[in-house]
Amino acid sequence: MERAHWETWLVSLHALLGGEDALQKIAGDDIHWKRILAKKFDLGAYHDDWKGKVEKLNVWKLADELKPLMLAAGEEGNPDGTTAYDITFRVQSLFAAHACLASFSHFVDYGEGEWKAVAYPPPPFPVPAPTPALHTAHLGRYVFKAFGLPVEDIERIGDELLALVRESQQKA
Repeated sequence: MERAHWETWLVSLHALLGGEDALQKIAGDDIHWKRILAKKFDLGAYHDDWKGKVEKLNVWKLADELKPLMLAAGEEGNPDGTTAYDITFRVQSLFAAHACLASFSHFVDYGEGEWKAVAYPPPPFPVPAPTPALHTAHLGRYVFKAFGLPVEDIERIGDELLALVRESQQKA
């Protein structure tokens, strides 16, 4: 679910801040995948009238393109969508999504002379961050701004979530 939330945040924020160019990329991705399905299931042509570029979105590239858009929109600090990519895709893939070495490696203590089995290993991340909620609050702030809605409450929620994350990190 975290990946779905992050991709929603990424594509929505890109559409909101990137304007017509971003919408064209998103439409090209949609048409790309729907044409594949239409061909695979013999559903006929899908948007033969589309004149724009048809290709799948690359989430790493999209995340990389988001930084200058957020800075131009007044984001403070050093916003970086690629950090979220690393957390969501690389960390989640390693520890949660794929049956690979990481799925059992935390049960092994790699010692100098010998390795030992660990019956009850600690989780790789002691306190999981509320990443989907943080992404939702962050995106909400931009959507509220774009539609002229007050942002104070959504900013407060985001600040409270960040405080919870920081507090849990200090305890860990």
